[in-house]
Amino acid sequence: MKRLLNLMLFYFCSIQAQEYKITFFSIPTVDVKMVFDNNSIQFNVQTVGLVNIMWPTDNQYSVTYDSSHYGLINYEKIIKQGATQYKVAAVYEGHDSTLHYEEKILTRIPEIQTIFSLLARIQKESVATFDTKWFPMDHDGELYSARFLWADTSTISIANSTILCDHYRLDIKAQDDVTSTPEQSDYFMNNIVSPEVVRQIWVERNGLRRIIQATVKIYGINIIAKIDHV
Repeated sequence: MKRLLNLMLFYFCSIQAQEYKITFFSIPTVDVKMVFDNNSIQFNVQTVGLVNIMWPTDNQYSVTYDSSHYGLINYEKIIKQGATQYKVAAVYEGHDSTLHYEEKILTRIPEIQTIFSLLARIQKESVATFDTKWFPMDHDGELYSARFLWADTSTISIANSTILCDHYRLDIKAQDDVTSTPEQSDYFMNNIVSPEVVRQIWVERNGLRRIIQATVKIYGINIIAKIDHV
């Protein structure tokens, strides 16, 4: 259950704030706040209710990216999970195409994505610019590829509103990478790239094009994140 709950911690541009409720078996488990500007995203993730008593989590994630291709510029996370507390930061150096994690230096192309910049891309670009295309993705110093696959157009109900959305599946696969750093991931970063996970996202088709809903499914169990208000 601990693993399942944390798969959704991240699954969630003028300055804009979006708030989400994550539920497990219809029970509220996590509050997520996403704030983004033209080329940055900040997340705050906090467990609530019984989950907060059993597995208290208060994590912050921040990414700055190149707005022309969504490549990573700066990355930082501050993790507070029970008694575990630590900070990770990375900076991209364009002059030699390297990504610096503390003492580790990784070779990365300028267009290297993160799961965060991919979420910005899906809200800002048209379907034709990213649908089915594989993008290189750095994930806590490990190299992956990710793509969105458009599935259909469907409606999502939030309170008394019905929102027309583009529905996508998000695929993530590991790549051979001899320069990867040792594992330094939190619960979410460890598990969201699992090959057993099915990831889906619904993005508002018109207006602000916000992420309205996201789900992960593993071992037949669904965890659902929905925007808190429209």
